[in-house]
Amino acid sequence: MVGRIAVFRGLYLGDLVASTPALRALRRGHPKAEISLVGLPWAVALAPHLAPEIDRFVPYPGAPGLDGGDDEAALAELVREMRGQDFDLAVNLHGRGPESTRLVASFGARRTAGFVGGGGEYPALDVSVPWDAEEHEARKLLLLVEAAGGLSDGEIPRLRVREEDRRRAGELLGRGFGEPLALLHPGASVPEKRWPAEGFALVARGLVREGYAVAVTGSEGEREISRRVCDLAPGAVDLSGKTDLPALIGLVSRADLLVSNDTGPAHLAYALGTPSVTVFGPSTDVGRWGPLERERHAVLLEDPISEVRAEAVLEAAGRLAPREQRVGV
Repeated sequence: MVGRIAVFRGLYLGDLVASTPALRALRRGHPKAEISLVGLPWAVALAPHLAPEIDRFVPYPGAPGLDGGDDEAALAELVREMRGQDFDLAVNLHGRGPESTRLVASFGARRTAGFVGGGGEYPALDVSVPWDAEEHEARKLLLLVEAAGGLSDGEIPRLRVREEDRRRAGELLGRGFGEPLALLHPGASVPEKRWPAEGFALVARGLVREGYAVAVTGSEGEREISRRVCDLAPGAVDLSGKTDLPALIGLVSRADLLVSNDTGPAHLAYALGTPSVTVFGPSTDVGRWGPLERERHAVLLEDPISEVRAEAVLEAAGRLAPREQRVGV
């Protein structure tokens, strides 16, 4: 019997959302196990939305060659803590490299599962899957977990939405905010992933004409681009810098449409069943990171990204499934 499981998945929001089918399969295959997810500290805010697939979240400080972390003392302390947990199974969902495989192997679990095929010297693995066995990230992670005893219930990402998240979204929007609701997210951490603000503004104006209430989201560091979109699109409401992750999850779950670059909110839409249009540039492998439900989530890809036309975005939005067909959690 598998009593305690450790799962390692660092990285960022889209990466963790893509791992949710694998986490569900792990829970279904080992329903009585205590499952600990090891990830970067930011993901503490996401952990409640992964229930009941995980039982606890263990922050890790990053590591050289993985996340740029250089606090060797903190990393050593994490390894000591994990070795003391007496894990039956440790699963490396982080990637294929020897660095992450060595880290997970250092947890001292009775069995270790991971990917192979990244080059370099690997510790011995009890369960392994070739890295190139499947193109899409969610399917790839699911294959590994199934090899480790997981039972899949599907490959679509899902997140839990709490009443608290919905309440906070409602407070941000206010009572006077109309429906249907469209969210626009013009930011992205990588410049090559950013469709021009002028394109988002054209889309915002078109959606307002079609009767949508339009809100623009973004981090504190993305306020300038969000403000520019709103300045060019009268009627759009600027929520940038006002949403932490739970509030953003509440907003996306409530929305009837999301238009976004390839960044975190797009992946939230994939997991919450919110119809979406994602604008991709050549820096992203759409086959690996794009949505699996193409009848609900439209993809527009051009090289460079600025070549995507606002008219094409609006046309794609008009073809998406209506709200009553959504299947979000």
